[in-house]
Amino acid sequence: MFDIFKKSTNNTNENIALEQEMIETQVRFFTFIDKLETKLIEFAEASLPELTDLGNNDIDEYKRGYQKMKAAVIGQIDSIRKKAYDVKEEKILPFQGRTDSYYIFRNECYEKYDKLEKLCNHYRNRVENTYTEDYEAAYEAILTEHTNIKNKFFCSQCGSNILIDKIYFTTTYLSCSACQTQNTFEPSSQAKSLEHLGRSLAEQRTKHLLDEHNELPNKMQELYLEKHHLEISLHTEKDKKIIEQKQAQISQIEAQQKVLETKKPQLYQTYLRAMFDEWNKINPALTQEHEKFYIRLLNDSNSTI
Repeated sequence: MFDIFKKSTNNTNENIALEQEMIETQVRFFTFIDKLETKLIEFAEASLPELTDLGNNDIDEYKRGYQKMKAAVIGQIDSIRKKAYDVKEEKILPFQGRTDSYYIFRNECYEKYDKLEKLCNHYRNRVENTYTEDYEAAYEAILTEHTNIKNKFFCSQCGSNILIDKIYFTTTYLSCSACQTQNTFEPSSQAKSLEHLGRSLAEQRTKHLLDEHNELPNKMQELYLEKHHLEISLHTEKDKKIIEQKQAQISQIEAQQKVLETKKPQLYQTYLRAMFDEWNKINPALTQEHEKFYIRLLNDSNSTI
């Protein structure tokens, strides 16, 4: 940190004054980011238990109180991120092209900003996960209900038992094997929820696969910053051996970047297939419709690669 004088190759009085200004700017920027980081941690850590409690105890069907508070907390986190970004753009970029040390200065300031941005993402994710509906419990309740009623439906004409052989989530006409009368079976509101519950539960069961996919951009950003830092350091490096070592490191990072770029669509497709397999298990009656939807999503993902 603050190695601008040492690495400069042009120490005229004018350049020294400019570099001193850059150092002072960097000190102020670091102090500003540190204050934002403290504010972020204090605010988020105080908000998380409140959100968790509200999510667990909000009796509203749509959790509107919880959702409103969660949106407000996320809005405050995003506001902190934006303040840091705006100051970074306003205070750092004006030095561009004015001195050879600019890229060292910019790199150190950007790294400081990136640490705050990662902290914002960390707390944003924790806020998003303060409440997760228990879809497994809801599904188990549907299964239990089906077990309890499957042998308790009788023909309206002759009174013969009609087996409810699967979970019906829409009004269904069942034929009596004894007298052939068509009987209307009306599922409960709980059973009717299966159509919408199925995807949410399938996504919940396979979330770890989606998280693995979604984590790749952060890993790619870390590699980019590492490579960028090495490239910037080469501008002032004179030792040929060190230059060769850093160039070899850059080549290794580029190879890792290519692996991750190839891996990203593969991970998404793995998640997508696993999610639809779970969805089909939960609601097999709609397997054909699910598969059509799967093909559309798969094609959409391939078209963006």
